[in-house]
Amino acid sequence: MPTTLLHSIQRLYTCDDNETILDDAWILVEGNVIKALGQGPVDPAMRADKMLDLTGAIVTPGLINIHHHFFQSITKALPFVQKSFVLDWLLKLYPLWVEIGPDEMVAATQVAAAELLLSGGTTSVDHSYMVPGADFDILRAQVETCRDIGLRLHLVVGSMPTLEGNLEEQLKPVIGDKIHRLIDPVERVYETMRRSARAFHDASAGSMTKVAFGPVGVTYTLPDMMRDISALAADYGCGLHTHLHPRPDEREKASTHLRSDPVAYLKASKWMKPGTWFAHCSQLTDDEMKVFADNGVGIAHCAHTIARLGFPLTRISAMRRYGVAVGIGVDGCASNDSGSILHDLRLALILHRIGTPLGTDTQEAWLSPYDALLMATRDGARIIGRNDIGRISVGCAADIAAFRLDRVGYAGSWGDPLSALLLAGCDPYAHLTMVNGAVVVWNGRLVNADETAIISKASQATRRIIDRAS
Repeated sequence: MPTTLLHSIQRLYTCDDNETILDDAWILVEGNVIKALGQGPVDPAMRADKMLDLTGAIVTPGLINIHHHFFQSITKALPFVQKSFVLDWLLKLYPLWVEIGPDEMVAATQVAAAELLLSGGTTSVDHSYMVPGADFDILRAQVETCRDIGLRLHLVVGSMPTLEGNLEEQLKPVIGDKIHRLIDPVERVYETMRRSARAFHDASAGSMTKVAFGPVGVTYTLPDMMRDISALAADYGCGLHTHLHPRPDEREKASTHLRSDPVAYLKASKWMKPGTWFAHCSQLTDDEMKVFADNGVGIAHCAHTIARLGFPLTRISAMRRYGVAVGIGVDGCASNDSGSILHDLRLALILHRIGTPLGTDTQEAWLSPYDALLMATRDGARIIGRNDIGRISVGCAADIAAFRLDRVGYAGSWGDPLSALLLAGCDPYAHLTMVNGAVVVWNGRLVNADETAIISKASQATRRIIDRAS
């Protein structure tokens, strides 16, 4: 089995359960797993097929992104949605997204995967709710593209059985019959989930592809659907994931259609359990946070989306105080305009400090850089149901990120290299990214793909869907 030795590491943050941090460290990788690690000079007798010198670098577990929408990576920074709240933003973008086919999904996935890998990301959830016409080839394109470039993928097979607010009525005059490519028939959704689980879900240790299920949002007007999807997930050993805030309109829908509140409805639908995680949760009450904690349900905090779309600030400190597991989500690049997980980790570290309610989430409860790192590694892994990644420990999959601090942006920082990386730096690139024992980024460059070709393909895909929509 091929071996790789990472040596001369300035500081190693293992993120293991003992919070082990090592200076002048080394890691031995055999095949796709971590075989040994330690500190001090490497024994001259310890040789490996590949020797990687990480002098001056800090090393962490590969970063884990627990919420994304890859398809949005070809609709970044569009001028006509730069000052839009969420419903107006969706109204303007659905006419573009409905034009996405397999070729566009390949281009978008290449961009998303490349940005994550280049910023130290090794595993990503993709909530793939936009599959126009329930085209299975679009999902297959995602999976195959991630395999080719080397990203570990958790594919959330999504759907849009309903649209938010009155978007359906507003979109019909704009896209005409193509509205049927947006709104998915329920039975077709179930079949796509079954087919995807059979084709892609690998439950083994070190798996590069796993599957979860979840519609674009909680289906308050189709009350049986959430329970049906939960049952399907249990049948196939898959997780559950969707968006939840819940906004006042969500609470009103739950009350009107279900005579319930959103979290109580989700509990009755068997969604409140380990292996379930929700994106955002920006408007949970304290009692709802306790329900999340008591039932082992996780949350994906997407800091840039909260700021970009004007959502209320997520009360991260309160969630952590109640014992809710919180991880980091990049979210779709149309609501972030970047796919860098390092970028989101830096913002997540400080965004929650704004507008802290007096007497509730105090500064003592603010995240530290190490807290934020755990959210993007060990905590994120546990939220998505994995114990083989998120830590640098013997026997774990060799998912590793290394960052150099020899750039002027880090000058003047002292005492803690991790604080320098997350608070002082602006460099978006990892020096090394290793996934499942394979080096996929070295010296800030992709190993398995041509960045120039990815940019060109994405630009062509963006132009195509804009031309079709026009």
